[in-house]
Amino acid sequence: MVDLSRRSVATDSPKALFREVAHAVTKTDLAYAQIRQAILEGHFEPGSMLDQEELAQQLDLSTTPVREALRRLESERLVVRRAHRDTVVAPLSMDMVEETFTVRLALDPLAASLAATQASPEQRRLMQEHLLGEEPGPTPVDRVSQHRSLHRGIYGACHNAVLVEMIDSLWDVGDRYRLVTLQRGAVVQPIHQDHHAILEAVIDGRAKDAAKLVHEHTADAFQTIRDAAR
Repeated sequence: MVDLSRRSVATDSPKALFREVAHAVTKTDLAYAQIRQAILEGHFEPGSMLDQEELAQQLDLSTTPVREALRRLESERLVVRRAHRDTVVAPLSMDMVEETFTVRLALDPLAASLAATQASPEQRRLMQEHLLGEEPGPTPVDRVSQHRSLHRGIYGACHNAVLVEMIDSLWDVGDRYRLVTLQRGAVVQPIHQDHHAILEAVIDGRAKDAAKLVHEHTADAFQTIRDAAR
Protein backbone atom coordinates (compact mmCIF):
# COMPACT_ATOMS: atom_id res chain seq x y z
CA MET A 1 0.00 0.00 0.00
CA VAL A 2 1.25 3.47 -0.85
CA ASP A 3 1.60 5.86 2.05
CA LEU A 4 0.57 9.47 1.53
CA SER A 5 2.27 11.51 4.24
CA ARG A 6 0.10 14.59 4.02
CA ARG A 7 -2.19 16.56 6.26
CA SER A 8 -5.42 15.24 7.70
CA VAL A 9 -8.47 17.27 8.53
CA ALA A 10 -7.66 17.18 12.23
CA THR A 11 -4.31 18.95 11.82
CA ASP A 12 -5.29 21.91 9.64
CA SER A 13 -6.85 25.20 10.58
CA PRO A 14 -10.47 25.74 9.48
CA LYS A 15 -10.97 26.42 5.77
CA ALA A 16 -7.23 26.06 5.07
CA LEU A 17 -7.70 23.01 2.85
CA PHE A 18 -10.55 24.21 0.69
CA ARG A 19 -10.48 26.36 -2.41
CA GLU A 20 -13.30 28.30 -3.95
CA VAL A 21 -15.26 26.08 -6.34
CA ALA A 22 -17.07 27.60 -9.28
CA HIS A 23 -20.39 26.36 -10.64
CA ALA A 24 -21.53 24.68 -7.39
CA VAL A 25 -25.32 24.76 -7.68
CA THR A 26 -26.39 23.56 -4.23
CA LYS A 27 -24.77 23.36 -0.81
CA THR A 28 -24.32 19.62 -1.33
CA ASP A 29 -22.59 20.32 -4.65
CA LEU A 30 -20.29 22.79 -2.90
CA ALA A 31 -19.39 20.36 -0.11
CA TYR A 32 -18.89 17.54 -2.60
CA ALA A 33 -16.63 19.57 -4.90
CA GLN A 34 -14.42 20.94 -2.14
CA ILE A 35 -14.01 17.69 -0.17
CA ARG A 36 -13.38 15.79 -3.40
CA GLN A 37 -10.74 18.27 -4.49
CA ALA A 38 -8.98 18.08 -1.12
CA ILE A 39 -8.88 14.28 -1.36
CA LEU A 40 -7.58 14.26 -4.94
CA GLU A 41 -4.88 16.81 -4.06
CA GLY A 42 -3.68 14.67 -1.17
CA HIS A 43 -4.62 16.96 1.70
CA PHE A 44 -6.40 14.11 3.50
CA GLU A 45 -4.37 11.00 4.27
CA PRO A 46 -5.69 7.73 2.88
CA GLY A 47 -7.42 5.93 5.73
CA SER A 48 -7.89 9.11 7.80
CA MET A 49 -11.32 9.71 9.31
CA LEU A 50 -13.51 12.50 7.98
CA ASP A 51 -15.54 14.05 10.77
CA GLN A 52 -18.83 15.38 9.38
CA GLU A 53 -19.25 18.08 12.01
CA GLU A 54 -15.69 19.33 11.62
CA LEU A 55 -16.00 19.39 7.85
CA ALA A 56 -19.29 21.26 8.11
CA GLN A 57 -17.67 23.86 10.37
CA GLN A 58 -14.73 24.34 8.00
CA LEU A 59 -17.05 24.73 5.03
CA ASP A 60 -19.55 26.98 6.86
CA LEU A 61 -22.33 24.48 6.14
CA SER A 62 -24.69 22.28 8.11
CA THR A 63 -23.94 18.58 8.42
CA THR A 64 -26.73 17.58 6.01
CA PRO A 65 -25.00 18.67 2.76
CA VAL A 66 -21.69 17.29 4.05
CA ARG A 67 -23.33 13.92 4.75
CA GLU A 68 -24.86 13.85 1.26
CA ALA A 69 -21.53 14.85 -0.27
CA LEU A 70 -19.77 11.98 1.49
CA ARG A 71 -22.38 9.56 0.12
CA ARG A 72 -21.59 10.74 -3.40
CA LEU A 73 -17.87 10.38 -2.77
CA GLU A 74 -18.47 6.86 -1.48
CA SER A 75 -20.15 5.96 -4.78
CA GLU A 76 -16.97 7.16 -6.53
CA ARG A 77 -14.81 5.03 -4.21
CA LEU A 78 -12.99 8.06 -2.85
CA VAL A 79 -14.26 7.49 0.69
CA VAL A 80 -15.34 4.39 2.59
CA ARG A 81 -18.10 4.22 5.17
CA ARG A 82 -17.24 1.88 8.04
CA ALA A 83 -19.13 0.52 11.03
CA HIS A 84 -20.83 3.05 13.33
CA ARG A 85 -21.11 5.41 10.33
CA ASP A 86 -17.46 6.47 10.44
CA THR A 87 -16.24 7.69 7.07
CA VAL A 88 -12.59 7.46 6.00
CA VAL A 89 -10.63 8.48 2.94
CA ALA A 90 -10.30 5.43 0.70
CA PRO A 91 -6.92 3.73 1.15
CA LEU A 92 -4.55 3.48 -1.78
CA SER A 93 -3.78 -0.02 -3.03
CA MET A 94 -1.95 -1.36 -6.04
CA ASP A 95 -4.83 -3.75 -6.73
CA MET A 96 -7.04 -0.73 -7.33
CA VAL A 97 -4.53 1.07 -9.54
CA GLU A 98 -3.89 -2.06 -11.61
CA GLU A 99 -7.61 -2.56 -12.19
CA THR A 100 -7.98 1.12 -13.06
CA PHE A 101 -5.15 1.19 -15.58
CA THR A 102 -6.25 -2.08 -17.16
CA VAL A 103 -9.49 -0.34 -18.14
CA ARG A 104 -7.78 2.92 -19.05
CA LEU A 105 -5.45 1.11 -21.44
CA ALA A 106 -8.56 0.19 -23.40
CA LEU A 107 -10.61 3.38 -23.09
CA ASP A 108 -8.02 6.17 -23.34
CA PRO A 109 -6.75 5.03 -26.78
CA LEU A 110 -10.34 4.65 -27.98
CA ALA A 111 -11.14 8.24 -26.97
CA ALA A 112 -8.00 9.55 -28.67
CA SER A 113 -8.82 7.62 -31.84
CA LEU A 114 -12.35 9.03 -31.95
CA ALA A 115 -11.05 12.55 -31.22
CA ALA A 116 -8.76 12.33 -34.25
CA THR A 117 -11.79 11.87 -36.49
CA GLN A 118 -14.47 13.79 -34.58
CA ALA A 119 -12.71 16.90 -33.21
CA SER A 120 -14.12 20.21 -34.40
CA PRO A 121 -11.91 22.87 -36.01
CA GLU A 122 -12.09 24.89 -32.77
CA GLN A 123 -11.01 21.90 -30.69
CA ARG A 124 -8.09 21.27 -33.02
CA ARG A 125 -7.12 24.95 -32.70
CA LEU A 126 -7.10 24.67 -28.91
CA MET A 127 -4.95 21.54 -29.13
CA GLN A 128 -2.55 23.47 -31.34
CA GLU A 129 -2.30 26.12 -28.60
CA HIS A 130 -1.35 23.37 -26.14
CA LEU A 131 1.35 22.26 -28.55
CA LEU A 132 2.89 25.72 -28.55
CA GLY A 133 2.49 26.66 -24.91
CA GLU A 134 2.78 23.65 -22.58
CA GLU A 135 5.01 24.46 -19.59
CA PRO A 136 5.25 22.32 -16.43
CA GLY A 137 3.69 23.80 -13.29
CA PRO A 138 5.76 24.60 -10.19
CA THR A 139 4.15 22.05 -7.83
CA PRO A 140 3.08 18.39 -8.09
CA VAL A 141 -0.58 19.43 -7.80
CA ASP A 142 -0.14 21.92 -10.65
CA ARG A 143 1.56 19.35 -12.85
CA VAL A 144 -1.11 16.71 -12.23
CA SER A 145 -3.81 19.28 -12.97
CA GLN A 146 -2.12 20.39 -16.20
CA HIS A 147 -1.62 16.81 -17.34
CA ARG A 148 -5.27 16.00 -16.79
CA SER A 149 -6.45 19.20 -18.44
CA LEU A 150 -4.52 18.40 -21.60
CA HIS A 151 -5.86 14.87 -21.81
CA ARG A 152 -9.39 16.02 -21.02
CA GLY A 153 -9.15 18.44 -23.94
CA ILE A 154 -8.24 15.55 -26.22
CA TYR A 155 -10.78 13.05 -24.96
CA GLY A 156 -13.54 15.63 -24.82
CA ALA A 157 -13.14 16.00 -28.57
CA CYS A 158 -14.29 12.42 -29.11
CA HIS A 159 -17.91 13.63 -28.72
CA ASN A 160 -18.97 10.57 -26.76
CA ALA A 161 -20.28 11.74 -23.38
CA VAL A 162 -20.53 8.24 -21.91
CA LEU A 163 -16.91 7.45 -22.77
CA VAL A 164 -15.65 10.76 -21.40
CA GLU A 165 -17.55 10.28 -18.13
CA MET A 166 -16.09 6.80 -17.67
CA ILE A 167 -12.54 7.97 -18.37
CA ASP A 168 -12.94 10.95 -16.04
CA SER A 169 -13.88 8.72 -13.10
CA LEU A 170 -10.90 6.45 -13.81
CA TRP A 171 -8.59 9.45 -13.89
CA ASP A 172 -9.77 10.43 -10.39
CA VAL A 173 -8.25 7.20 -9.13
CA GLY A 174 -5.13 7.41 -11.28
CA ASP A 175 -4.41 11.03 -10.37
CA ARG A 176 -4.22 10.20 -6.66
CA TYR A 177 -1.40 7.80 -7.44
CA ARG A 178 0.26 10.15 -9.89
CA LEU A 179 0.30 12.85 -7.21
CA VAL A 180 1.82 10.44 -4.69
CA THR A 181 4.48 9.51 -7.24
CA LEU A 182 5.48 13.14 -7.76
CA GLN A 183 5.33 14.04 -4.06
CA ARG A 184 7.61 11.14 -3.18
CA GLY A 185 10.24 12.48 -5.56
CA ALA A 186 10.10 9.57 -7.98
CA VAL A 187 11.91 10.04 -11.26
CA VAL A 188 9.23 10.61 -13.87
CA GLN A 189 10.17 10.35 -17.53
CA PRO A 190 9.61 13.58 -19.49
CA ILE A 191 6.14 13.55 -21.02
CA HIS A 192 6.34 16.77 -23.03
CA GLN A 193 7.46 14.86 -26.13
CA ASP A 194 4.66 12.30 -25.64
CA HIS A 195 2.07 15.05 -25.51
CA HIS A 196 3.40 16.68 -28.68
CA ALA A 197 3.23 13.42 -30.60
CA ILE A 198 -0.30 12.64 -29.35
CA LEU A 199 -1.61 16.13 -30.09
CA GLU A 200 -0.08 16.15 -33.57
CA ALA A 201 -1.67 12.78 -34.37
CA VAL A 202 -5.10 13.94 -33.20
CA ILE A 203 -4.86 17.31 -34.95
CA ASP A 204 -3.80 15.61 -38.19
CA GLY A 205 -6.64 13.08 -37.96
CA ARG A 206 -4.33 10.05 -37.66
CA ALA A 207 -6.61 7.90 -35.52
CA LYS A 208 -4.48 4.74 -35.38
CA ASP A 209 -1.35 6.69 -34.48
CA ALA A 210 -3.22 8.62 -31.78
CA ALA A 211 -4.53 5.41 -30.20
CA LYS A 212 -1.11 3.75 -30.28
CA LEU A 213 0.66 6.76 -28.76
CA VAL A 214 -1.91 7.14 -25.98
CA HIS A 215 -1.69 3.43 -25.16
CA GLU A 216 2.10 3.68 -24.82
CA HIS A 217 1.82 6.90 -22.81
CA THR A 218 -0.70 5.37 -20.40
CA ALA A 219 1.34 2.18 -20.03
CA ASP A 220 4.42 4.26 -19.16
CA ALA A 221 2.45 6.16 -16.51
CA PHE A 222 1.26 2.87 -15.01
CA GLN A 223 4.81 1.53 -14.86
CA THR A 224 6.09 4.72 -13.20
CA ILE A 225 3.44 4.47 -10.48
CA ARG A 226 4.19 0.77 -9.94
CA ASP A 227 7.92 1.48 -9.62
CA ALA A 228 7.29 4.28 -7.12
CA ALA A 229 4.97 2.07 -5.06
CA ARG A 230 7.67 -0.57 -4.72
